[in-house]
Amino acid sequence: MKQFEEKRESCDILIVGGGIAGLTAAVAAKEKNPDASILIIEKQTAGYSGKANKGGGVLQWFALDRIVPEDFLAYHVPTVGAYLGDQNIMAKYVAMNNDMINRLEEWGVTVDRVMRPTGPMTYVVGVDLDVTLKVRQKAEKLGVRIIDKVTMSDLLKDGEKIAGAVGYNIEDGTFYVFEAKSVLLATGSQNYRVASMWSNGRGDGIAAAYRAGAEMRNAEFGNFSQFYKIHAQEEVVRGENYMYNKNDQNVTKNFRRFIEADISSTAIREWYEQMSQGKGPIKLRTPIMPGFGKMMPNRKYGIPFWDANHANAEGLDPETNAEVVPGLVGEQSPVRVDNDMKTTIEGLYAAGDVSYCGSGACGAVPAPPARNRGSGILNAVFAGMVAGDSQADYVKDAVQGKICEEQVAKFKEAAYAPLEREEGINPMEIIDDVQKIMCPCENSVYMAQYRLDICKRKLEKVKAKLPHLKANNMHELLTCHEAEATVLSCNMHLEAASMRKESRGWFLREDYPDMDNENWLKWIIVKNVDGKMTLHTEDVPIETYPIQPPK
Repeated sequence: MKQFEEKRESCDILIVGGGIAGLTAAVAAKEKNPDASILIIEKQTAGYSGKANKGGGVLQWFALDRIVPEDFLAYHVPTVGAYLGDQNIMAKYVAMNNDMINRLEEWGVTVDRVMRPTGPMTYVVGVDLDVTLKVRQKAEKLGVRIIDKVTMSDLLKDGEKIAGAVGYNIEDGTFYVFEAKSVLLATGSQNYRVASMWSNGRGDGIAAAYRAGAEMRNAEFGNFSQFYKIHAQEEVVRGENYMYNKNDQNVTKNFRRFIEADISSTAIREWYEQMSQGKGPIKLRTPIMPGFGKMMPNRKYGIPFWDANHANAEGLDPETNAEVVPGLVGEQSPVRVDNDMKTTIEGLYAAGDVSYCGSGACGAVPAPPARNRGSGILNAVFAGMVAGDSQADYVKDAVQGKICEEQVAKFKEAAYAPLEREEGINPMEIIDDVQKIMCPCENSVYMAQYRLDICKRKLEKVKAKLPHLKANNMHELLTCHEAEATVLSCNMHLEAASMRKESRGWFLREDYPDMDNENWLKWIIVKNVDGKMTLHTEDVPIETYPIQPPK
């Protein structure tokens, strides 16, 4: 095996991922425990990675002088979360809302406090796309160390407790061994590399947690899709409110009676059924509101971003450009955490889009926007603050786990294996195979068992290719590991979706069209047991929550 330099680093808290969740956790932990040594590793560049600097740049705002958390729960639990959520953590998020925004401003983030309504009980306020850079600057001022261009490949354990992680530099191949009392995963969701704004969610942190034995929850809800204009290739916000078929019939009224804040899976189902009946294409007959980025004229970085993002629409005939198709975004975020962002492995935490559905906060919807625009960035901030506070306390008394050198050697060999093969399969072929399985909405949004079974058979053929992945350089090596994570996420989706025999929230089954509270008010738990994917259910403790389903 080709020899790479090896480096060892030690810290109290290792944070994997330099997006808004990881950076927020670092600042929160350092403010609470200034003596804690904190290290962030980021496979690209901390402050530029993640999604917070690539999207609409809005923060969900609750008028807490008029709305108490119980009011929002009364709306969200039946309407959005479909009773599947952890109501305690959702109430905690709402209660912390205003304080979180105030804290961001204290850290140097500029918040445009002009409130814009987005749906029942919620508004958004604006933030520019340099939000992550501002928080990175704050973290560094507090003494947080950051190593860029280093990816984590596996987690190290001492028995059932976390001991650190291993990884490598994506430019020169240097192998790193990180000794840490506590590790935070802030690595983002699985987005299958389809939609450009979300495509940096590669699922590698999900895969590492799964391999280490952490439980996954709600993996079947990683199927977010939204409409895109087929010619301009641009996303459409709220376009599902104005859908017309080729006969110029309004088909929105087939699935909703009034305008809603964001897209639901029923819009995707309607598109599919209209197309199946030969009534396509589906077009939008009403001008759609501009993206949030264009609604906030003082955003120095947001406006050029949105201009570039929508440049494909220039010069297109409006009628031609009205046709839309659903595009898979994904947003699988299944790493299970409790209300303090602790995973099921001692010392391992997770925050942001790696664990949003795994927290149970949102209920029966994928990770943000989760039918609530503006919830993405602020939920990552929320999870980061909670995790940072919890880790700051944990490491005060925690004993460093022992690093197992046999484990390190095993993970090192596995990490570099694709570089050692003389020939093999390009990782992009694997990713393309998975996209062909997941992207059709009838496989991921509006499902039926016979279609899921076909997808599972196709995925078995893709799995057989994994031992033959070939990398010619360090960047291809990273893509190999991301391809493995893509296959794992697809596998979890198909197995959990097959298990849930009902329709609930964003999750729709053609063969089980009704919500079944008697049999399926349950969380599906996925876990790696001795290399085998296992699934079981847990009853949602609905009797302990304030909002109850109808009898």
